Amino acid sequence: MTKKHVVILSDKNLNAGLIQRQLQEELDIIVSTLPPHQLVSALDEQTIDLVLIDFFNINELIQNNQIPNFDLLGVDVLVHNTPSCELDHPFLYWHTLRGILINTSPIHHLHQSVGYILSGGLWLPRKCLEKLVLIKRDPSLMRCDMYNSLTTRERQVLDHIAAGQSNKQIAKQLYLSESTIKSHIYRVYKKLDIHKRKDAVRMTKVIGSPQSD
Repeated sequence: MTKKHVVILSDKNLNAGLIQRQLQEELDIIVSTLPPHQLVSALDEQTIDLVLIDFFNINELIQNNQIPNFDLLGVDVLVHNTPSCELDHPFLYWHTLRGILINTSPIHHLHQSVGYILSGGLWLPRKCLEKLVLIKRDPSLMRCDMYNSLTTRERQVLDHIAAGQSNKQIAKQLYLSESTIKSHIYRVYKKLDIHKRKDAVRMTKVIGSPQSD
């Protein structure tokens, strides 16, 4: 039987090394550590059953436009070291999210959660499960929550997009460079799980943004 392969998405450091050692000692799996920019090429060469990513790496990767599109890649994800006050973070809406490990969890929960997910389960805090059930019943709630995750500047950019303005027009209105606007648009699309301007217009209608009038 082929062993499951788990990737710790991180530069090699002491913490990643400790996680790798614990997983290898407790589970009969293959564990490797990869920097984020190598994930896509690694998936072309091998099967990866689960990716572990530290919560505090996510925002940095998003800001630098380096966060992998896990949904597009089709690889399951466990976010670990998550503060309990951050359970409304946009990663909750990733379709491939299989687990969230709180930073106050006992150390043995690391290998237990990985093993449970690899066997087909979900390892999510009760608060997250309740929210996902509500969203399942009323999908518009997800759009509202995703919109609320945007920064003030990102909401401004979204409103200008919904108004039919080009990147150049938005840059002029907000006194920013076009490259900065493109970065904001990338983050907006990522947070809202949309891919084009038409999707942005539909989104503002769903959430009741002033531009939808």
